[in-house]
Amino acid sequence: MAALVALGAFGAAPARAQGDLLVAPTRLVVNGTGGGEVVVSNTGDRTTTYRISLVLRRMDANGQIRAVDEAEAKPSEAIALEIMNYAPRKITLAPQQAQTVRIGVRVPPTLAPGEYRAHLLFRAVPDAAAADAAPTPAADGMSIALTPIYGVAIPVIVRVGEVPGEARLVGAQVATAGAPGIQVDLARSGNRSVYGTIDVMAPGSKAPIATVKGIAAYPEITQRSVLVPVDPAKLAAVRGPLTVRFTETDPAGKGGVSEVPVRATAAR
Repeated sequence: MAALVALGAFGAAPARAQGDLLVAPTRLVVNGTGGGEVVVSNTGDRTTTYRISLVLRRMDANGQIRAVDEAEAKPSEAIALEIMNYAPRKITLAPQQAQTVRIGVRVPPTLAPGEYRAHLLFRAVPDAAAADAAPTPAADGMSIALTPIYGVAIPVIVRVGEVPGEARLVGAQVATAGAPGIQVDLARSGNRSVYGTIDVMAPGSKAPIATVKGIAAYPEITQRSVLVPVDPAKLAAVRGPLTVRFTETDPAGKGGVSEVPVRATAAR
């Protein structure tokens, strides 16, 4: 049985669902046959049951993660589901408790080199009492009861053999609509996903004026756009041209760095 641990006993930055569910780490990479662990935490004040499943997801050019039906899976996606296993499949946690979920990977010797990815999905099971509660009738006699189900999914990436990949910035400009920030275009090449941090740098400053961590680009896309929010006061205080830097934090990227100047900055 997986051990229960006190919330906060692990150091990785967790992913938080809309409810009281936290998962850490937010990304798991396995090189060949092996495995890893994920800690699921209930930060709420009620005992909650969580169901765990392995699902397929794809990224689009805007970085949005879309669900994929198994019937429409590509060969590499179908293989990812076959070579991964995990336990337990369902857990019940008291308030402020956490439990370890173990992921195992078995790679057949005939499997071609490459990157194989699925997502581990954690979803809260609706409380039985809330789900069975009778909805309040509306004035027209009709009634609808909505029970929110909160969840979070993290990528599980298996790399077999040498999997080349590279990331580089190809453009950046001040956003002209919506929230203030810098619109950044990140290009990806090769068969490996890339993962890293984007920093917006002002001239003469060693510290960035804005940072976004955990930026990923998966092999199904060759380029994605990222909006980096910037405090308007910091943006207005900049004197001179801004630059944007992407630093790979995936060990396979060996700390690679790419920089580009920001276009269309306001005249000073």
